Amino acid sequence: MTPDFSFFPAPGAHIRDGRLLAVVLLALFLCIAWLGVAAWFHRRNLRAAPVRIHVAGTRGKTTVTRMIAAGLRAGGMRVLAKTTGSEPRLVLPDGSEAAWPRRGLAAVREQARFFRQAARLRVDAVVVECMAIQPEMIHVSETQLVRATTTVITNARPDHFEDLGEADNAMADALVWATPEGGRMIVASEAASPGLRARAEARRCRMTIVETASLDVDEANRALALAACAAHGVQNEIAARAIDCMTGDPGQFFVKRLVVNGRAVRFANAFACNDVASFELLWKASPMGEASVVLFNARGDRPLRTRKFFEFLAALHPAPRVLVAGDRSALRLARRAGFASDAVRRLRAGAADAALAEAADFAGESRAIWGVGNFQGIGAAIVDEVNKRALSC
Repeated sequence: MTPDFSFFPAPGAHIRDGRLLAVVLLALFLCIAWLGVAAWFHRRNLRAAPVRIHVAGTRGKTTVTRMIAAGLRAGGMRVLAKTTGSEPRLVLPDGSEAAWPRRGLAAVREQARFFRQAARLRVDAVVVECMAIQPEMIHVSETQLVRATTTVITNARPDHFEDLGEADNAMADALVWATPEGGRMIVASEAASPGLRARAEARRCRMTIVETASLDVDEANRALALAACAAHGVQNEIAARAIDCMTGDPGQFFVKRLVVNGRAVRFANAFACNDVASFELLWKASPMGEASVVLFNARGDRPLRTRKFFEFLAALHPAPRVLVAGDRSALRLARRAGFASDAVRRLRAGAADAALAEAADFAGESRAIWGVGNFQGIGAAIVDEVNKRALSC
């Protein structure tokens, strides 16, 4: 009987295994070394910008970021700002703007690239919009990527249900993790939750609460920006003048008149207002008549947000009629929310001018159209068309 030696390693096998292990360990070492060097350079870039302002919240981040940058710039500081609202933009130290290019989808790691740019430009301050949504990513963004000297929180309204769940306090609980260590916080009164106050105390963070409950959307944003500028030594009068003259975000809210198919209509651009609570404030503050048409541009990855918008709209008395663009399943969500079959239909037009014509026909005698849901895609195209055709008065 021939002995079975198969359990012994083949000649030279232990040598090959040893070499493989050495290669793996070397690769691991090089990876750790590369990460360490990258972290060292990033910390150096952070130190190059002594004032770092991180703007977080549900709504208004882009506007407040722009306002703070304008105010600090008027106060003599060299400022670089980045917004990621309707479209990613870089606001340069001279006040001019540039597109912020992305390689793939938006990700918090792009903040490191932003700080590299800030170091190259030798700025005194940066103002950057918080990109993170989930609590753990907000924590990483603050503690590893931004390390803010000042954090501004605009509000804490329910949104991003797919990421945070549908609890009313989910957004407020997530924003707690934006608290800077040993820094300063400027917080709208509606966002000053007990959890945020406790977190600020634990991290030795000075908190200034700005009373915004009685203010409209624009006034609340302005009050927060002025408080941030004042905290950095810029007088209110100087900052206010700069804010009045600044360039707005491409997706900022407006109501404009234009002529469509020979008829004067009013168009309210709320495409960038993505949570129901904020939209309700705009709806009440900008009455457009009882029979408005809502042109809803639905995102396929935000079905819960879409459902909540339709539930809000369906509960209005009288409810508006709705044209649905974007995600095809949104039409079914609108009917489930309670809209009659003749009160909601899919937008047939693909081009912006044709979409405006279709919405104007659907609005009939009310001649009032709201753009809601999502700025990207057809939303941005319609806003461009409205701006081109808007009447001067």
